[in-house]
Amino acid sequence: MKKCLMVALVFSVLSILQAATVGNVGVLAGEDGCVIVTYALDADAIITADVRTNGVSVGGERQWSLSGDVHRLVAAGENKRIVWRPRADFPEAELKNVSVEVAAWAESDAPDYMVADLLKESDRRIRYFTSADFLPGGIVSNEYYRMYAVPFRKIRAKGVTWTMGTVSELGRVTSGIETAHEVTLDRNYYIAVFETTKAQCEAVGSTMSAKCTHSKTYRWRLTPFGNYRWSDWRGTLPPTEPSAGSVCGKFKARISFTVDLPLESQWEFAARGGHREGTWGDGSAILKTNRSDANLNRISINKHHIAAMTETGSCEPNSYGLYDMHGNICEFCQDWIQGDITGLNGALCVHPEDPSRRADGLVGTNRVCRGGYWTYNPDQVRASCRLSVLPTKYHSHMGARLVTYANLGEEVAPTAAVSTNTLALIDTRSVPPAAAATGSSVELRTFNRILSAAFPLDTLTPAGLMLIVR
Repeated sequence: MKKCLMVALVFSVLSILQAATVGNVGVLAGEDGCVIVTYALDADAIITADVRTNGVSVGGERQWSLSGDVHRLVAAGENKRIVWRPRADFPEAELKNVSVEVAAWAESDAPDYMVADLLKESDRRIRYFTSADFLPGGIVSNEYYRMYAVPFRKIRAKGVTWTMGTVSELGRVTSGIETAHEVTLDRNYYIAVFETTKAQCEAVGSTMSAKCTHSKTYRWRLTPFGNYRWSDWRGTLPPTEPSAGSVCGKFKARISFTVDLPLESQWEFAARGGHREGTWGDGSAILKTNRSDANLNRISINKHHIAAMTETGSCEPNSYGLYDMHGNICEFCQDWIQGDITGLNGALCVHPEDPSRRADGLVGTNRVCRGGYWTYNPDQVRASCRLSVLPTKYHSHMGARLVTYANLGEEVAPTAAVSTNTLALIDTRSVPPAAAATGSSVELRTFNRILSAAFPLDTLTPAGLMLIVR
């Protein structure tokens, strides 16, 4: 059997500070029909790839088999390999004018999605993706991401001036606790795509309180981890890092970087999804305050929609790709609750000299929680609604969504691509089969296990072709 492969390979190197560059590019056709890209890297960088036909991406959902030195931090060196298996990802395709765009990213400005695997204990634990579509199996349909991994979404908030609180939002609290004020956050951050689930907490060694009465069914493990106190989630008082024995501390021990509860300003910025007051996180208008709101029900579990704690990711996400920011379970923040926070510019509400006190100097009693939960009306699950909770009391309807600043560093905006090289191999029959196509150098991650079954190569449509079986 002979194979003919014509592949145009385009390399885009995103230049951030002292960005890495790619060289010694090669393309091979594997014996089993896979496409193998080889390259060299002159400095450590996060590598992502995008397969295109006729210059247009085939879509992240058709590249789930990408493996090897891709979607992770790759050390500088020669003989780096990326493997794509079109038989698994794209069996129905007419593979015309195939190109592979490879991007090198500085750690300080990594792609928008970072996935921390809770079961891996190697340098392959952290993976990076340019969009949710590239996560193998799909970020919702593959339950691994709500059970044994934590997908984070980068929130680019540094230097963005926005209005926290509300001026005239339907359902607003008029006591002053939601007073509108301009905020400019001083850093970007990663926030978890999902509320922290029972399965994720069990994976790092946190078990449910004896007070919990729910049946431990399989589906139940995909619901938010509740019935823990704020003090159990964090242990020590902010701004000190969470204690080792806390839930956040156990996540840190497993994935090797600090995670925490969000500041309430970070939470609200993420919940708004880039939209102004008067809207839900997907940009749709707030229609109701105490009755069913059709716009809200698309993205929320609330009193008028299901009205029971439900699996995370059951509704549509907001515009930042975050699920359940409105309703389902109320989410803890680090801050002490303080009525007037207009002078804080989004900073943590803790006294700089005494963490037991609020920013205004009074002794702190309650912590902030945001988002509301499944028994709440629409007015109580708004992004600007501020709620409070005793940090030492168990609450079945309270949970958390993790944040981290891992690898963000001092960031600058990405620049345009700085180099482009094109290679074409018209006939690879003279090229020896690549040993890199099989074995340990091609790592299929645990969450790749739900890939479609491989199809015989001759099921590929041969019109105009790039991959031909003769």
